[in-house]
Amino acid sequence: MTDEALLSVSELRTWYELRKWGFFHAGYVKAVDGVSFDLARREAVTIVGESGSGKSTLAKTLLGLVPPTSGEMTIAGTKLDGEKKGKGLAWVRANVGFVQQDPYGALPPFMSVQRILGEPLEIHGVPKTDQEQRIREVLEEVRLIPYGDFIHKYPHMLSGGQQQRLVIARALVLEPKLIVADEPVSMLDASVRVEVLQLLRRIQEQHDLGVIYITHDLSTVRYFSEFAFVMYAAKLVEKAEVKELIHNPLHPYSQALLTAISDPDAANAHIIKEVPGGEPPSLVRPPSGCRFHPRCKHFMEGVCDVDEPPAFQPVAGHEVECWLYREGEVPVDEESA
Repeated sequence: MTDEALLSVSELRTWYELRKWGFFHAGYVKAVDGVSFDLARREAVTIVGESGSGKSTLAKTLLGLVPPTSGEMTIAGTKLDGEKKGKGLAWVRANVGFVQQDPYGALPPFMSVQRILGEPLEIHGVPKTDQEQRIREVLEEVRLIPYGDFIHKYPHMLSGGQQQRLVIARALVLEPKLIVADEPVSMLDASVRVEVLQLLRRIQEQHDLGVIYITHDLSTVRYFSEFAFVMYAAKLVEKAEVKELIHNPLHPYSQALLTAISDPDAANAHIIKEVPGGEPPSLVRPPSGCRFHPRCKHFMEGVCDVDEPPAFQPVAGHEVECWLYREGEVPVDEESA
């Protein structure tokens, strides 16, 4: 990531306070815990991880929907924090678009397409004389054409793919600098998923947008972004270019995610894939040291369970938080040794 930074995140933490009986402090859910990364203009990055890893909380924090507990976020030179209110929060809303997971649930059923797209423009002071032209432009960009066939429709009158295109149009209508897409194709038919991802990719390239694509499906990553970050138990445990990550996953958790991808080749149906045992850790009381160590086949007692691993770079541009690489070591698969 050598281009000019659009988004910079440093030691970001978002913790949810727990209370007993509604009054007494009972700890925190550490949903995002010490996340740092940079995103350059015109780049797309995928954040991948299983459910409960903190991906959606990270997205909500970047969008200003949840205030961060600590850390820093800067978008296009503007520092964001939990104190943003009024004009400051309006700036975030105008410059960071959000593509939700469930398009039908994200769209108000009592509002027409024209009103759904016109409301953000009105709130942000776009003159009425310019609103119709902007709505027409953004509908054409997401391929909801001809304009007259869609402008007066309501969400229930659209197919799932058309609803998601409308959600994308709403995210684009204010011409943001950054798009956060949280599982944007998980609710769609397989036949429509590639179309929506290709649409997002084309729009990103045309407008020089930064895009954060959040998913648990590694099979779609290679078709969308340049970089991939693997998130586990509220931390980013591996960062690399997509091709590098897919062909050379270093963290044991990343290797497990790739192993879990379904294989369409019927000849491999009899092969039993090895997956880590156990369950993801509690984010209220996470394990000491490396958070993956209770499930890791490379666990080293007295090392992995004592200190959190820093980011090592055994390959140029490929970072991994795993003690196996503290001296350039590479884990050896015992079955293939």
